Amino acid sequence: MAQESQTLKGQRIVVIGAGVLGLTSALVLARKGAKVHIVARDLPSDLDSQSFASPWAGANWCPFSTKKEICDWEAETYGRLRELIPSGLAMTLPAIKFAANEEDLLNHWFKDVVTSYEVLPPSACPPNTVGVKFESVSVNSPVYIQWLAAELKKLNVLIERRQVRSLDDAFLAFGGVSVVINATGLGAKSLEGVMDQAVEPIRGQTVLIRSNVKDCIMDDSGKGSADAQSAYIIPRPGGEVICGGCFGVGDWDTSVDFDLAKKILERCYKLNPAISNGGGVEGIKILRHNVGLRPSRRGGPRVEAEKVKQGTVVHAYGIGPAGYQTSWGIGKNVSELVEKHFGSQPLPAKL
Repeated sequence: MAQESQTLKGQRIVVIGAGVLGLTSALVLARKGAKVHIVARDLPSDLDSQSFASPWAGANWCPFSTKKEICDWEAETYGRLRELIPSGLAMTLPAIKFAANEEDLLNHWFKDVVTSYEVLPPSACPPNTVGVKFESVSVNSPVYIQWLAAELKKLNVLIERRQVRSLDDAFLAFGGVSVVINATGLGAKSLEGVMDQAVEPIRGQTVLIRSNVKDCIMDDSGKGSADAQSAYIIPRPGGEVICGGCFGVGDWDTSVDFDLAKKILERCYKLNPAISNGGGVEGIKILRHNVGLRPSRRGGPRVEAEKVKQGTVVHAYGIGPAGYQTSWGIGKNVSELVEKHFGSQPLPAKL
């Protein structure tokens, strides 16, 4: 639980976007005493909306970068998600990660962050791959974002459905503010005042199944291949399992590719036949097919403060497939940037 900040106490802040980054950043700020108002086109209750990625995420913790800033965000989030395990909101997850080479195992930077880290012998890996196992954590993404919304409402944070077309609109909300958090994801591409053309989607397709398997398996040895050879199995609280996936950079198509869905299940069954109730792939209990657009950005995520004529914009978007696993770290970073803004403001005169 974040402690109240004398710098932030009572300060009015607008957050644009109600995905996992916007909600988490808002919660960190509200817990520090700020008065936060969220405006967004899509809300946490819009669980069937394909206009934002948060309801569709696998939402497990599995590092994807060696960049120090991202590693710090992931390390912070790992600890925060583990704190939620006793409540049942998060669950521990025995995880195995396969990769094409040692470089794709990210130089093992996270071995001192997670518990039970172990390098797998070649005999335990698919041909021409390397692997590690460790204890990860996962959440049920639709349930989790609604929990974030509920926590915000306890702190009197208003989450308002509103189409925000420009930064000007956001600065005028909540009676006028000097700080806006831009957590618009793919919306940063068209938001007036930002118009970041480096923003692009990474299409993801998964199959949600019913299964009691407990082991998470991430096989990234074929990531980026033309026929999307990567495969992953992500159990989450509630007896559901996400099977994936694909990595369609620049692909805006949100329709279900049923041929790809079949390949996904075949690859996941090969990784762990226990996902089936018997009878091979045909014995897998399918709950639904999911397609989401991960909000990515060429050149990497943008988490920084920008001075504009109306005040300060703190940008928090472009993390691609890692929104959940970096969310608390990014939220902490955002709050630090906001504190710098208010800390640099001249104090009001005392009468």
